[in-house]
Amino acid sequence: MKWKLIIVSMSCLLGTEALAQRPDAVIFPTPTQTRLAAADFTPRTSANPETQEALSVFNKVLFDDLKFSTLFVIPSKSFYPLKPLRTIQDVVFESWQVPTLDVDFLAFGTVQADATATVVEAYLYDVKTRQQVLGKRFTISDTPLIRRVAHEFADQIVYELSAGGSRGVARTQIVFASQRGDSKEIWVMDYDGFNARQLTFNGGISKFPEWSADNKRFAYTVKLPTVNRWVLRNHEIDGAESTIRTDGTYMSSPAFAPDGRIAFSARTSTSRDSDIFVTPPSASRFRNITNHRGVDTAPTWSPTGTQIAFISDRSGSPQVWVIDADGSNVRRIVNEGGHCDSPDWSPDGRFILYSWQAPKQWKHDVYLAEVATGRLYQLTSGRGSNESPHWSPDGRHISFQSTRTGKKQIFIMNADGKNLKQVSAYGINESPSWSKYPPE
Repeated sequence: MKWKLIIVSMSCLLGTEALAQRPDAVIFPTPTQTRLAAADFTPRTSANPETQEALSVFNKVLFDDLKFSTLFVIPSKSFYPLKPLRTIQDVVFESWQVPTLDVDFLAFGTVQADATATVVEAYLYDVKTRQQVLGKRFTISDTPLIRRVAHEFADQIVYELSAGGSRGVARTQIVFASQRGDSKEIWVMDYDGFNARQLTFNGGISKFPEWSADNKRFAYTVKLPTVNRWVLRNHEIDGAESTIRTDGTYMSSPAFAPDGRIAFSARTSTSRDSDIFVTPPSASRFRNITNHRGVDTAPTWSPTGTQIAFISDRSGSPQVWVIDADGSNVRRIVNEGGHCDSPDWSPDGRFILYSWQAPKQWKHDVYLAEVATGRLYQLTSGRGSNESPHWSPDGRHISFQSTRTGKKQIFIMNADGKNLKQVSAYGINESPSWSKYPPE
C-alpha cells in the first residue's frame, strides 16, 4: 500500500578551562524561557478504538519531541485544566495563566481515525494575546504514520517559537552500523529510535556511515567476506551505490563536505601509515592533504567546508588536529595526551566533539573542544565506554555509542550532557550519524 501524507494550512481555522569541567559551563542559550503547554489531543467525534490508539501515540510523541527540543519550559500535565480542548471555544485562557502554569503558548487539537483515514487538526495559540500562531490539518491514509504527523507538528512549533533559530530535530534520522548475526550492515532509524530499517545487505563488515549535506546519500566503508580489502561506498537512499577504491587495502571514516566532496582516511600501496584524502563526488581523483608520518584518520569538515579536523598520532598519541582543506595550516587542538577519536564539527563551527580515553584509563568519554579558545568540557561519565559522538543539525543534541548498558548501543542527549536516552536495543550498534535537516 502506498502511504500518503497531506498537509493543509489552516490559517482560517478557529482556532576552565580545565579538562573534565562539567558541561554546565557550556552555554547553549535558549532564545527565551518560553513556557509551553501541550494539552492532550482529544477525539474529534467518536472515541473508537482506532482513534484511541492514534491519540495514545500522538500525544506521547508530540510531548516528548517538544521536551527534547530544549527550547521550552513545559509544566507537568498534572497542573493542566481537566476540560478537554477540541476548538478555541473550549479554551479558557485565564486557567492557563494561573501561577502553577503561567504558559506563554498552548498546543491542542483533535484526532479522528477510521478504516480509511486519520485526520489531525492541530493548533498553537499565544496565551497572552489569544491569537492563533499555527493551525494545521494533517490527513494520513494509514494510522502508523501518526508518529510522522506528531514529529511534523513538533518541528513546526519549534520553528515558530524559536523565530526560525531551529527547525527542530523531530523528523531527523540517525544512520548507524548494526551487527545482527554474522554480518554488520548499515541501518537507519528515526531520531527517537523508532522505525529502524536495514539499508545495506552486502553480508560483509560495514562501518562508519556518514550523511551527505542534502540527506540524499550516505557514505560508508565495507569489507566483503570474499575480499581482503576495505572500500568506500557512496549509497543513495533509494538503494543505488557507487564504489570508491584506492590501490591500498585500508579505507575508513568518510565525511561529506557541504559541497559534496568526500574526505576519508586511507593507506595506499606506497604508504605505511594512513593519511587523509579528499575526492570530488565523482571520485575521479584523490588528493592527499596530510602526507605525514603517523596515522591520520577520522576527518570531519567545518561547516564552511574550508577546514578539516582529524585524528593524528604524529605527536605521539592520537590527538585532535585541524588542517585547511588544501593541506595547509595544520595545528593541534587537543593537547591532553591519552587517546582521542571520532571528532565531529558543530553546525555553527564553534565546537569539535570527540571521544577521549585519558591516560591510564580503560574507557572513552565524550568531550567538547571550543575551537577558538581550546577550552575542553566533559559531557559523559560513569560506567561504560562512550564513543563516536555526532551532532544533531541544530547543534543542541548529540548522538553517540556507549557500552554503559552492556553491548554497544546508540544514545542521544542534550549538548550539555543532560537528558540521556537510549534509542537502540537490538544487536550491537555503533557509529551513529545524525542526518541534516529534512528538505523544506
